[in-house]
Amino acid sequence: MHDGISMNLLHNLNPPQKDAVLHGEGPLLILAGAGSGKTRVIVHRIAYLITERGVPPWQILAVTFTNKAAAEMRGRVEKLLPGGETPLISTFHSACARILRREIHHLGYDSSFAIYDDKDGEKLIKEIVAELHLDEKRFPAKLFTAAIDDCKNAGRTPDDLPMGDYMADKIGQVYAAYQKRLQQCNALDFGDLVLLTVRLFEQFPEVLARYQDRYRWIQVDEYQDTNPIQYRLVKLLAGNRQNLCVVGDDDQSIYRWRGADIRNILDFEDDFPRVKVVKLEQNYRSTSTILSAAGAVVAKNRGRKAKTLWTENPPGEPVVYRRLMDEREEARFVCRQIEQYVRKGGDLAGVAVFYRANAQSRVVEDAWWPTASPIT
Repeated sequence: MHDGISMNLLHNLNPPQKDAVLHGEGPLLILAGAGSGKTRVIVHRIAYLITERGVPPWQILAVTFTNKAAAEMRGRVEKLLPGGETPLISTFHSACARILRREIHHLGYDSSFAIYDDKDGEKLIKEIVAELHLDEKRFPAKLFTAAIDDCKNAGRTPDDLPMGDYMADKIGQVYAAYQKRLQQCNALDFGDLVLLTVRLFEQFPEVLARYQDRYRWIQVDEYQDTNPIQYRLVKLLAGNRQNLCVVGDDDQSIYRWRGADIRNILDFEDDFPRVKVVKLEQNYRSTSTILSAAGAVVAKNRGRKAKTLWTENPPGEPVVYRRLMDEREEARFVCRQIEQYVRKGGDLAGVAVFYRANAQSRVVEDAWWPTASPIT
């Protein structure tokens, strides 16, 4: 080991974080509670593999869910490896698009394929609905776009849909026509990027073997939000080496409506029996009061990995909650709390109101006093 580099990589890491960074070959599941420094662990692990274990950067693949998260991770790795080569750190879709540009000819497409966004896809489906003489009121295009997206997230083709069910038959009919038209246009939609990469790997083992040899170390962030087709992709790439590190927290899974399957993280130990499990339970972000309140809520969740977050942070302000009659009364209560805070010298710039859906903002806006500045 290069002691100077090692000390820098391990500096200010707590024992479980160090344990995760220093893990060698084989599957690794990092259960990272909120505010526990998971991104720090991922980037330090990547740097450790390169500087201390001699892993070539091009043999490492790190995937996450947003371009912003990938850019942040890439920037932090570059700071730890100044002037050095950086591994491929990207979203699932970007990584798959990169692979398909080189290999999609195996599936009968040209490498110059276009990538359709949601509007492009919906426009194409509207054309297909019209050509099939389906009633647009009964069968709106959005119904088919959502159903097809669900199918692709689950890894289902038109042939995988149940037979004899009227609605499933119509979805299968439109789905099949949609895929045919996409290929005629030499185009993919976002769901195809992962789905076709998996199909490529499953149908052409020699191509899969090449990428298994290329990406020998795989890191997956926000693993609780992966869907079935993303899981199949990761498992295929991990192959027999199983140098797969996944980081996530089942308590923070919020994308089930987008196809995420929490079983991917809950069942990881069954799918990879040799797995090492590391729990990051020290929280650096919240006060102990907030942590206790949040912990009491999620403790009632069924089917979760047991973990208890703790912090060395001070207790902070008490949590205030009220049980109210309806959303309007709730909005008035929120606004009264803000008014009191401002009258005591508080700054509106330090106030935020959170809600689950954009539509819920209106009732708060209506309750806010007319001459007031906007609430952040």
